[in-house]
Amino acid sequence: MLQRMRDNSQSWIAKVIVGVIVLVFALTGWESISRFTSTENKAAEVNDRVITRMELDRAVALQHRQLLQQIQQLGNDMFDPSMIDENMLRESVLDDLIERAVLLDGADQANFYISESMIDRLILTTPDFQVGGQFNADRFDAVIRGMGMSSRLEFRSLVREELKISQLRNAMEATAFATPSERMHLARLEQQTRDFAVIELAYSRDGISVSDDEVAEYYAANEQDFMTPEQVVLQSLTLRRSDFFEQVTVDEADIEALYQREIGNLAEQRRAAHLLIETDSIDDEDAQARIAQALERLAAGEDFASVARDISDDTGSANDGGNLGVVARGSFDPAFEEALFSLQEGEVSEPVRTSFGLHLIKLTRLQAPEVPSLDSMRETLEEEIKTGLVERRFVEASRELSNLAYESPDLEEPANALGLEVVTHEPAGRNGGEGLTANPRVMQAAFSEEVLQDDLNSSLIELDADTAVVVRVRDHLRPSLRPLEEIRDEVEDLLIYRKATRQARERADELVSRLRSGDLDADALAAELDAEWARHEAIRRTSSAVPSVLMRHVFAMPAPGSERASVAHFEQTDGSRWIVMLNGVATPENLAAEAEDPEYRAFVAGQTGEQDFAALRQMLKDDAVITRH
Repeated sequence: MLQRMRDNSQSWIAKVIVGVIVLVFALTGWESISRFTSTENKAAEVNDRVITRMELDRAVALQHRQLLQQIQQLGNDMFDPSMIDENMLRESVLDDLIERAVLLDGADQANFYISESMIDRLILTTPDFQVGGQFNADRFDAVIRGMGMSSRLEFRSLVREELKISQLRNAMEATAFATPSERMHLARLEQQTRDFAVIELAYSRDGISVSDDEVAEYYAANEQDFMTPEQVVLQSLTLRRSDFFEQVTVDEADIEALYQREIGNLAEQRRAAHLLIETDSIDDEDAQARIAQALERLAAGEDFASVARDISDDTGSANDGGNLGVVARGSFDPAFEEALFSLQEGEVSEPVRTSFGLHLIKLTRLQAPEVPSLDSMRETLEEEIKTGLVERRFVEASRELSNLAYESPDLEEPANALGLEVVTHEPAGRNGGEGLTANPRVMQAAFSEEVLQDDLNSSLIELDADTAVVVRVRDHLRPSLRPLEEIRDEVEDLLIYRKATRQARERADELVSRLRSGDLDADALAAELDAEWARHEAIRRTSSAVPSVLMRHVFAMPAPGSERASVAHFEQTDGSRWIVMLNGVATPENLAAEAEDPEYRAFVAGQTGEQDFAALRQMLKDDAVITRH
């Protein structure tokens, strides 16, 4: 039982926290999304939770950048970023933030609880916070500062919230099940096959043109689509921690003092094994009898591991002879730990009672710490001391830069005082540009009222644990209507595309209508289009032989009648059309064995759990008091 609980606490939860870390790294520059509680500049309120406009703006900027990166990865160099509907994107991001707040309220209502010790253990064992396989406090602080967080408490708060949401999801998914009829129905759908044929009606621009009047009319009616983006030209001062390493020296006395502290913190390692008699399913008298039986076998000289394998109810450790590995304080029940840490190596405890039942505990190994020499640690100690000195210098310089930037009318005085260079950047819009202007926090500051409208220097912006900047707007480039002469080709191309796709759709409508009425057969259609039918037999939903978009359309078509195929047409991404003839639908009859297969039952239950969680999420959202500002 104990081993099983410990395994669980270090498996799915550990995965969650690592996921949180990855997520927050992706959101570089965000403060914890749960920490914006100012009542000013609200974007929305969910019950008692506030989503600020600053939080929303940063999320929108991040999402915009991620969309552009995904498009670039797909190799679409012709995509115009201005085609992204900013209002729609903003609404979508706000919906996500509202949904997260709703789920947190749901977890709180369900009284889900994340202990401080659980978060401690996860932080200590998370690889991102380790150096050489050991937890490193400086590394931890550097990582969370790189996430844009000001304190460890802020990070712990984010982790606690993410784990609560995961607990809520797991509670729904772990208790879900599907009835036999539901499993059979799903099995029939999954095993269903379809016979169909596909022919393409190509999108073509041949013979399509637009007049100057059409171009001018569209331009006049859609001027908002042809505005230049609002941009700023920024100047910046950058302070880097690495610049201070050559300015500090380390005393030998400091190295010696740190060495003594380090070796003083070394602790012995205790390896333990146990056997457990659970008391929740048997009465105490029976439990005592089983413990007595185990003690008799041990007294007779039998190996502890053999007794644990035969008797212990903790199946997770019993198969390994009761082995619990290295046990650290704070990992188990206090009574369990008190007994363990009072044992000598090889000694077995008296029966110990915890909330899980009765235990016998054996200290299998007691290992004294190995004390390294000063010379072997000198380089590491010197680096640690130097890092601390640099940290102080960096903090002092950051504070000075912040004060000077606040007091100065431009960036020249702070630059001269700290020996920094004023850098001017290329114009960038609210969604960022390249280099420094790609950072959402920088652009948030650049377009703030104080910096953009009041012509002030920004406050100090921490880009990561090692870099801080101050920015100033040198030029504000307001949106303006691009001249028609400049974008005539762009407008013509758009209008031709629309005419061509409309023409393809109308032609497909006409051909499908003739197929359905019997005025046209498949061979005649192929001849008319100068194309060939691609025929597919016994295709299942999971097949990769057909584009997934087309597959979804095919399996949504009604089954054909007894005398005639089911016919429809669908749009491709480039504006061409697929014309589809569905000739047959077949479903196996004998699926009882598959529907009752344990793995399949677990799979269907998992799907049901996801649906249950989605329903819970919607219910919480319907019951919540949500105000959008």
